[in-house]
Formats: sequence, C-alpha cells, structure tokens
Amino acid sequence: MILELLEYVTTPCSWTARKLGYLNGQIGIKVRHRQCRRAWKTHLEKTRQVIRAAILDCPRRRKAVVLGSGLLLDVPLADLAATFDEVVLVDVVHPISVYLTKLWYRNVRLVRADVTQTAAELAKVAHNPALPLPHAVPQLFCDDPDVDYVVSVNLLSQLPYVPTYYLEKTTRNENEVEAYARDLIDRHLDYLQRLPGVVTLITDIEKLKIDNHGNIVERFDILYGATLPWQTIEWTWEHIPLKHVSSDFAYHRHVCAVQNVKSAATK
Repeated sequence: MILELLEYVTTPCSWTARKLGYLNGQIGIKVRHRQCRRAWKTHLEKTRQVIRAAILDCPRRRKAVVLGSGLLLDVPLADLAATFDEVVLVDVVHPISVYLTKLWYRNVRLVRADVTQTAAELAKVAHNPALPLPHAVPQLFCDDPDVDYVVSVNLLSQLPYVPTYYLEKTTRNENEVEAYARDLIDRHLDYLQRLPGVVTLITDIEKLKIDNHGNIVERFDILYGATLPWQTIEWTWEHIPLKHVSSDFAYHRHVCAVQNVKSAATK
C-alpha cells in the first residue's frame, strides 16, 4: 500500500489522467500482475510472440509505435529496439519503471497521449448532462511517413474501461455511456486501418466466468457489441485464477490477435 501511494504521488501524469482514474488503473494492473504473475505468463508470452512475428513482415524498419505500452509486460522491447531505428511507446500514463527502462535504450521515446483523443474533453463535460459526450477522433501518427510498424497491444477493451467507470459516478444515463464506449472501440478499429505500415491488433474480447470444475458458466462481452472483422489467432488468458477473488470462480479472458489488420483475411 505504501509503495503504491508513493508511486501515485511521484509518477509524471496529467491532471486529466489523475482525475479520470488512468493513473490508479495503471497501478492496479501492476498490483494484479504481482498477484497473478504465474497465471499471466502464457498470455504475455503469446502476445510477445505475435509482435515478434509481425516485425518480420515489415519491409522497412524505421519507426515502430506501441499503443498501450503500459508496464511493458507484454511488449518485447529489446526486440523492437534492436530492429527499428526508433521505438515510440504511447500511453496515457507511463509508469516510473518504464522511464527507468528507457534509460537502457537510446532509440526509445515515450509519448504521453490519449489515443482516443477524448479524455480532456470528457473531463470537462462529464458532469454536465446538457453537453454531449465527445466522439473519438484518433489521428496520432496517421500522417507520419516514417512509421513502419504499429501494435495496439491489449488496449482495445481497455479504452472504455477507465472513462466509463468515471462516467458511472456522474448523472449520465446508461445508454449514453455505452454509446460512448462503443464509439471508442469502433473508432480505434477504424484508426488501425488508417495508420501507416504493418499494424498488429491484440485484444481480449470476452470475460469468462469459470467454475471450480473448469466450465464456462457465463460470458461477458467487453467490446460493447463490436466484433473483429478479421480471422484471428486466439487463446485464453487466465486473468484472475481460482481463489484469488473467489474459491468458487475464476475469471479468464478470450484473447484475439491479428498480425497485420491490412492483410488479414476477413471472416
């Protein structure tokens, strides 16, 4: 608890990210990983494998962009830094550990940004129901001709997570919040197809409730009805193992990956 409080106080972070809860969310992921490190190992390695395979598809290797770099748990940073002239890590909040990791790599740059480009406006209008919620207009790196690789890494389902949790504490109605969440997801999928270079998508699409016999007893759509139009590589992420929250249930995630959304076969 003391370490988390210290990290909260010392992490470089915008006022918006603190207000909406992005910093708390980042620290929460770190705590959850510490508790479930062994269970997460396979998922994190499969994610890194997809990224490594996608790198081989890049005919040019000037700039790589990681959207949702987070704690770098699922990012093969050493491979990216050795392959590309420049690696850009993008997230709303970069943990202190990432600032320290960056010191080892001369060609790694951190960009603190909200890829939906709605957070600042949301913080202004959230508590005023007379004002509409913002629409996502992601544009980062779309006009950068040096970008040869982009990966959206376990980010898509997370885009609405923090802002919708924040909105639930306001007077906004459920339909309005869900429409905003779906807009973030739809616009991100469109954004990936507009970015230059090879573009990889890795995301969880469902939350699975698993009983103590290993059976799926309930499924939760975490993409608000959106579906991926491509053929995907799939696996199960043991997100919260049995007995970590309940002795009766575990919670897994159904994960999908597309090595290159521009060349992937459609369903």
